[in-house]
Formats: sequence, structure tokens, C-alpha cells
Amino acid sequence: MAMALDLLANRNAETERSLHLSHSHSHSHNHRDRDRDRVLLDLYGDVLEAVVSRVPSADLIPASRVSREWRRAVRSSLLRLPRRSPWLLLRLLPRPSSPALYSLHAFDPFSSSWLSLPLPHTSTCTTDAVTVTSFLSASSGDRLHTLSASALSVSQDPFATHWRKEAKAPKMWRKDAVVAEVDRWVVVAGGGCPMVLEEGEVVGAVEVYDKQAGAWASAEPIPPQFDGSAYATWLSAAASDQRLYVMEKKTALVAWFDPQSKAWGPTCQLRLDPAVSAWAIAIGRDERLVAVGVGPVGQSGTKVRFWELNRDTLHPAVADPKTKTKMEEEMPTEMVQRLFPFEEGDDDTWRCCSVEVCGTDRGGYVYNPSEMRNGAVLYEFRENEGGSMVGRWEWVPLPERVADCGVGRMEFGCSAVALDDLASFSRHST
Repeated sequence: MAMALDLLANRNAETERSLHLSHSHSHSHNHRDRDRDRVLLDLYGDVLEAVVSRVPSADLIPASRVSREWRRAVRSSLLRLPRRSPWLLLRLLPRPSSPALYSLHAFDPFSSSWLSLPLPHTSTCTTDAVTVTSFLSASSGDRLHTLSASALSVSQDPFATHWRKEAKAPKMWRKDAVVAEVDRWVVVAGGGCPMVLEEGEVVGAVEVYDKQAGAWASAEPIPPQFDGSAYATWLSAAASDQRLYVMEKKTALVAWFDPQSKAWGPTCQLRLDPAVSAWAIAIGRDERLVAVGVGPVGQSGTKVRFWELNRDTLHPAVADPKTKTKMEEEMPTEMVQRLFPFEEGDDDTWRCCSVEVCGTDRGGYVYNPSEMRNGAVLYEFRENEGGSMVGRWEWVPLPERVADCGVGRMEFGCSAVALDDLASFSRHST
């Protein structure tokens, strides 16, 4: 447990010894309990809040159960110093040889530690033989979802401890589609249809589910500029409270979709750096987007760079209107080398790279989807406009039990985690 709870344990032990020496055995058990409770409440006010502010996120729920004063201190501490940095979520698809392996892990950026939740990889709300389970991009944070030929289900919290069956499946069944939750809408865009298209169905079709109306509706298909790449494999996606954003990973072609009007906005071809060979997109700070590019790859040195984009026009944000300097940032070299290791003597003639990012308006995680065992890099945005875009970089290795065990496919997600989410996690991990 945290340092604060260790302190309480030591003080309790001292109190029990003093009570034993100074009081006769005629004192009742209830009387000693009241004395012990008074000791637990000795820490209060600003002192207790200062102690709570150092408690790891996973220990906040046990700490809040110590007493009413501790519960108030936990909530007061989170109101005064909110822990807004998003958590990294790691979902595993275990091999049959290791069925006991945890299927979901979560990295707490406050304590830089991993939590593991023993969820079976089949804990979904559908029983169809053909079921896709993965993270969907959501304005409230990435969530696990399942999509089958008969139903769509979405987890209600970052740790997937509770699920809800949203609706029947979209009218057009497709594989490898982009799925996102934008406010009250669920958007299913693109993907491949394994069956012959019926009249009125098109490649790149988009369907929108309105959770208030409880119905699916067809929308404008993905713009024709994305022809041949209208699949989740080739598109990087991000969701805000109002729109879904998609970017072609190889060309930096980017567009946004409004689920309320069921229409696409402008399509923009970014030309930020011709040396970049792979792209990804995420939600950024101050109503902006972040485009992440990697390249070149090889002995000359790999670079990972961030550019801020305007969410409406999709054009690069400008730091200085006079010089038209773009808002950009470069990842530290030591972090890049861990994501894209290159050993002397390697032939980089046919070497290629890929990059992906999951994030919120507070920060996120960059990783190499081709080598996810390399881990990820945490970035946190600065809260003010001055200075650099990113205020914190941190290397995030995989949990030891994941790195040491052979597993199948793995998947990253990212979400803010509230106190209620931790309470749900606590209930399901015991």
C-alpha cells in the first residue's frame, strides 16, 4: 500500500501498545475501537490532503475507505490537483498455451506503474461465431467494443468491467471498419464487405447509430480521395465531441465527418515533410489535432515529429502569424531509438516503418504497431501556449508478465480514468 497507509499502520501499532499498557482489561473492546478510530483521524485537513496527493491512483479507493475524513481528502485532492493524464490500455489475445494470462493491462501515468485485470478474452455481449473485438476511438476515451453480424456492444468504462448492448448490427456487415463513438453517435465507416454488394450499397459506406433515437441511418460514404484505403488497417482515426477524424497513414490525406449532419467536411492533403513515410492522427490540446509523422528510417537517424492542426480547416496551426512558423515538436532521440531500434550493420534498403498514436486533449501514447513489444512513449501537453508543445516525455515498457510470456496479438488504447472507474476496477480485481 502507499506510504500514507504504512504510516497509519505503524501509528495504529504504537497506539495499541500504549492502550495495552495504560488501560486495564476492564475497558471494553468498543472503547479501544473508538481510540483507534481517533488515531486514524489524527491526519486531517491540508496535511492529510498532502499525503493523499502522493498516493498512487490504484490505492485511492482503499484510502478513501479508511474513514470519512480520508474519503473527503481523496475527493478534495483530485479536485485541487486533477489527474487528467490519460492511461494506456493494453489488450491481449492470449495463445491457447497461456489461457491464464491477463487480457487487459492499464498503465497509470501518475505512478508510472501497470495494473492488470483478469478478464477472460471472451467477456463480450455477443455469441456470434464472427465477432470483432477491439478498441474504438471515443470522445470520452477509447473503449473496447464488439461488432458482429447481429449486434454492437460497447464497454461502459476503460477497464471493460461493464458492457452494454447498444443495438443491432449495422445494415451492411463489413470487416476492418473504422468504429468510433462521437458524443451520442456510434459511427461505422468503411471496411470490406465479404458479400456481394446489394443495390444502393457502396464501398466506403458509413452508417451512424443514434443512441437517443435507437436507430441506424446511412450517411455520406468516405470521400472518393480515400479510394482503396477506406479500411481501419490503412486509416488512423480520432474522435472529438463533435467529429470523427481520419488520416491515410501513408499519404497524410485527412478529413473529418460530422455524425449529426451525416456529412463529410473538407479533405486536406498535408505536405508537412516529404521525408515522413508514415502518419497518424490524434486529438490535441486547445481544440486542435495532432499529426504524428515518422521518417526517414535508417542509419541517418529516425525522427518522430508532431504538428498541430486546426480542427476545422485541417491546415497546420501557426505559432507566429508573421513568420507562419508551424506548431511542431520533435520526440527526444532516446525515445525514438527505443520505438525504432536500428543496429549497426542492418540493411535498411527495404526497411519501412509505421506509427500509431492514441490520445486525448491532455496527452497520449505513440507506438510502433509493427513492433508493439518495444513499448510506447507517453507525451503530455503543456497547459500554456508558451514554449514547447509537449511538457513531459516518458518511456513506457510493457508489463513484465507480458514481456516475458508469449502472447498473440496485442492492442493499445488510451483513456482518462475517473475515481468511479477505479472503484469498478477494484471490485472486479478482488
